[in-house]
Amino acid sequence: MLRPLTLLATAALLSLTAPATAKTDQLLSLVEMELPFYAPGVDARSLSRAQLASIYSILHASKSGGEKRALIRSVIGGPYSLRGLLFN
Repeated sequence: MLRPLTLLATAALLSLTAPATAKTDQLLSLVEMELPFYAPGVDARSLSRAQLASIYSILHASKSGGEKRALIRSVIGGPYSLRGLLFN
């Protein structure tokens, strides 16, 4: 009795995670195309889903290239952020 219940629970969890993975893959591919123009050398695959979503919204905002570059670098953080550029 326990084994069929375990299999059913596993199948239910896998069906819930598949759409999220597909959305993340699509978001990743869309960001990957334009990210080298604004943050060269950054691997989009190393970014979290929240960072990818933020970068995607910045890419499609009505801002100048310089503003987009600054905002994207602040989302990525590390040496690409203003703090990283000033203090590292």
